[in-house]
Amino acid sequence: MGLVTIAFIWLLDHRQYSAAHAEALESKANEHLNLATIAAEHLKQLADRSLAVSTVMNASASALSNTPSDASRALAKDPVFNRLSIYSAQGDWQYHSHDNLPAIVPQHWLEQVYAQIETHGFVPFLPVSDISGPNTAAPKWHLPLLLPVADPQTRTRLDRIMLVEMDVGYLASLYQNIEMGHSGVIQLLDAAGQERLRADTSGVIFNGGELIAGPEQPKDPLRGGYRSVANGSVYQSLYVTVPEHGWRIVVSQQLDEILAPVQTRQTNQTWLGIVMSVVILLTISWIFTVLRRQQASLKALQQSEQEKQRLIESLETAHRRSSHAASTDHLSGLFNRREFIRIASECLTQQRAKRRLLAILFIDLDRFKSINDTLGHKVGDMLLQAVAGRIQRMLGPEDQAARFGGDEFVVMLADNRSEQQITEWVKALTEKLSAMYSLEGVELNTSPSVGISICPRDAQDIDEMIRCADAAMYSAKRAGRGQYRFFDPSLNTSRIEEFHIEQALGEALRKRQFILHYQPQVRLDTLTISGYEALVRWRHPEFGLVYPDRFITIAERSGFIIDLGKEVLRLACEQLKKWKAQGICTTVSVNVSALQLGQEDFADSVLRELALHDIAPEQLELEITETAILDREQLAIDHLERLKKAGITISLDDFGLGYAGFAHLYALPINKLKIDRGLIAQLSNTHDDSPIVSSTIALAKRLQLQVVAEGVETREQLVYLKISGCDYGQGYHFSRPLSAEQLPEFDDAFKLKEVA
Repeated sequence: MGLVTIAFIWLLDHRQYSAAHAEALESKANEHLNLATIAAEHLKQLADRSLAVSTVMNASASALSNTPSDASRALAKDPVFNRLSIYSAQGDWQYHSHDNLPAIVPQHWLEQVYAQIETHGFVPFLPVSDISGPNTAAPKWHLPLLLPVADPQTRTRLDRIMLVEMDVGYLASLYQNIEMGHSGVIQLLDAAGQERLRADTSGVIFNGGELIAGPEQPKDPLRGGYRSVANGSVYQSLYVTVPEHGWRIVVSQQLDEILAPVQTRQTNQTWLGIVMSVVILLTISWIFTVLRRQQASLKALQQSEQEKQRLIESLETAHRRSSHAASTDHLSGLFNRREFIRIASECLTQQRAKRRLLAILFIDLDRFKSINDTLGHKVGDMLLQAVAGRIQRMLGPEDQAARFGGDEFVVMLADNRSEQQITEWVKALTEKLSAMYSLEGVELNTSPSVGISICPRDAQDIDEMIRCADAAMYSAKRAGRGQYRFFDPSLNTSRIEEFHIEQALGEALRKRQFILHYQPQVRLDTLTISGYEALVRWRHPEFGLVYPDRFITIAERSGFIIDLGKEVLRLACEQLKKWKAQGICTTVSVNVSALQLGQEDFADSVLRELALHDIAPEQLELEITETAILDREQLAIDHLERLKKAGITISLDDFGLGYAGFAHLYALPINKLKIDRGLIAQLSNTHDDSPIVSSTIALAKRLQLQVVAEGVETREQLVYLKISGCDYGQGYHFSRPLSAEQLPEFDDAFKLKEVA
């Protein structure tokens, strides 16, 4: 390849040189041809001028004397034609301007005159002077021009002959300022090809050496070019022939001088080509060196071929294992999502061909995150393995199961089942997965939320069936723990509505469309209002007043809950400031989400908001859930301890729903315990009421915690709670949540009721 490149470089160099060589010669040829054309045209103008001179001299010839002095005075003012003679038609002398002019016209000139008249008419011409004879040698500084004069009567017969001699020095001076180079010459040749005049930029040249034309013959007799040689040098000659006047103008210049710039450039190009060739050769040498080293390396590789073969076999074995691992979930041993979708798609095609139903179950474990965070990831992984085992043991020969990630499992029921049989199988699965789990000495309960989609009723492909089953699973989760739901098209409508709500949350926060309603908290021993819980509402421009059950979950899932929590705190502080200006001193409790507690600047933002509105920390109460501190537990406890030290009351909300025990409560920096309404709703002030509430109140008192009962809706519940020692009550028995504008009227009515 390198040698080819070198050959290409030199071939390209040769072609460029040839092109430049031809271009230089052609350019100079055009230039010299133009110069010859101009010179020929100039001589034609002189010939025409000689006609005018001859006419004047011929008319006055009879009046002039035959003395040279008289003729000299007549031509003294003409710089070109300064010598003139007149002869008869037979060549006899009649008049001359100088004594040393020919006495008669030489015979060969006379013959040329008649030949000129016959060929070109009465036109001036340059006679050929190569025939020897008496008085035929013309002076070196004069150039003869013969003018045949016609008889004025007939216009066809020769009347006389005029000889006009032109000044050679004057003609040569016209070409001195023309750039023809050092070797450039201009020649005047007669019809026989004899040189009559040679000049260059310095003037007339005598004895310059004969320019001998080359062997090639010009194709055009009137204008063209040829090569000529003089003194061993080759010339390029360009000519223009004027046959009617009997002369030819030739412009010549040495080829070496014309091609000198090309030769200079070619020398530079040659050196450049040499350098490039050397570089390429060095590169080739380096490549050969590298190839030799690679050959040595290849030889070493060939020697280890057997070892490689053994490694390839090992890799193939490992590949088979990895292919199996890539299709299964490493924790549960079930198929992973990708492999399940592939297998289910093939099975769906077979089921539809057999006109059988195919069901997809989407399973999500209830409160798995709490179990994982409370008991540790090891127990959580063991629980997932146990759930996978129970699912796998219930599968039929054509059924398949997979774990999609986290606590999400998907089951495909592909046997020949009816919808009723599918329902019974799902019910049995729900009971099986809800049974007690014993994991390394830890006993725990969980339950599945199951969504079911059926082909061809709900969808026609696996991806769509999984989406439908997922939507049904969320519907089951909203219905409570351990539930299953079949897909219904209305679920899509619900999910679309949730999507629009999520999209509108950001705009609602920017436009401050959220307001607060306040539900009184009553001290049970005195039946006086001790404070209010702030409950957020969304004043939607299209849906009207939207309650939190429609957007709080969406806000938590989308992350808007952080900005929403800040907005609720701001609204609560603004209302406390207004009440303070009215002389009302009360407390407001605000709910805090787990995402808010997980923020690094949560405590700073709360204290900053209180300082901004000049609110005492004792007037604010923060309500948290027991699961809110499980994520980033230490950070959450640090925030709560700092806020509690600042004077803010901390309440644990919804107690009784989760897994927190009193030992766990002992470690939390809280002031109040709020019993969930689910436990309060069971109370009816009878002997068989659940002892859980009374025991919870008693144990909370031992921990020096104040107790608040949520969801107090009947008088019987109120009496039971007072007897059990509960401190505060909150619920519809006292009041539903009210706007800030409705509270003064409620307060007045409540005080009157209290007095009564």
